Amino acid sequence: MPAISDRQHIGRSTLDAIFGIYALGLLPGLLIGGRASDAYGRQSVTWVGSVTTLAGTMAMLFSQHPDVLLVARLVVGVGVGLMISSCTAWASDLKGPAGAAVAGAVLTAGFAIGPFAGGAIASAGVSGVWVSFGIAAAIVVVATVVTLAAAQRVALAAPTAAVEANQSVPTRQGTARALSWAMPLAPWVFASVTLGFVTLPTRMHIGLAAPLAAGAAALLVNGVSGVIQLVARARRWGPQAGTVGAALAALGYAAAAAAPQTIPLPLGLSMLVVLGCASGLLLREGLIDLEAAAPQSNRGALTGIFYTFTYVGFGLPLQLSTLSSAKASAIILAVMAVLATATAVSRAARLRRDSHRQN
Repeated sequence: MPAISDRQHIGRSTLDAIFGIYALGLLPGLLIGGRASDAYGRQSVTWVGSVTTLAGTMAMLFSQHPDVLLVARLVVGVGVGLMISSCTAWASDLKGPAGAAVAGAVLTAGFAIGPFAGGAIASAGVSGVWVSFGIAAAIVVVATVVTLAAAQRVALAAPTAAVEANQSVPTRQGTARALSWAMPLAPWVFASVTLGFVTLPTRMHIGLAAPLAAGAAALLVNGVSGVIQLVARARRWGPQAGTVGAALAALGYAAAAAAPQTIPLPLGLSMLVVLGCASGLLLREGLIDLEAAAPQSNRGALTGIFYTFTYVGFGLPLQLSTLSSAKASAIILAVMAVLATATAVSRAARLRRDSHRQN
């Protein structure tokens, strides 16, 4: 997007709108996709999502006019939303908490590698922009074919004892409990990473062209997010990891609010690491919270709701860019720091009263 903006002289607000409208498309995709996957099966919704995503990507391949980008990003958002909700629930059905955690880690890996690779390829100029969209479309096709082939070979795993016990809980009680644990973590997941790879690079002198600067920031913050999820899995960190994630998010927002308008590189890199760790722990713990308490019959719908609230954070860069002063932005970030701190404190207190889950 920065490469296209440089060539077509797209304004900052329009560029942020093109970025943010993806999240607007995600909302119906996540909500409809999750519920539809509960009713019609995970695979069916996944195929619809992949075709929708491919259609939007192909539109951007053939035209990078701002109006086309807006519509195509919206379409891609819908398709990705369908796939995220259905595939995360699918992974949970197959592997329980491990499946939910791996789904989150793989999603984060895509966010880390995609923007960096896209920025590096697009920096080659006009042909680079076309090639980056072409590669994205090819990846969608290959992933769909591989998944289809795997689904035909592997039968759905039999429910584990934990899942069977989960189904003995009344649906309404399980739904309320799952959401009460997971939802407080949701808003900070992508608010943290988008602050890291959209907003902070504009305040840092990285010494790279805009596409590579944004891509490098995305690689770092999302890479850290993915790595911390793998570490948490390997070390069997318990539900208090969500408390730590919320506390780290609060620290990142507070640092961004207090930092000078031009952020020194060492401070900026440290903030990216903190925000990446926060996002990874919050995403992992939120998904496992859902898997631990949600009835399987509506796990897809609840996963879609959770992701919907996580993607609200994609609107943060647009909100900050439309504010007229650095002081106003600092106030927004300071308020977010206070709210994230409250999330950490309330979760820690609740875990002292309610064991919830062991890992």
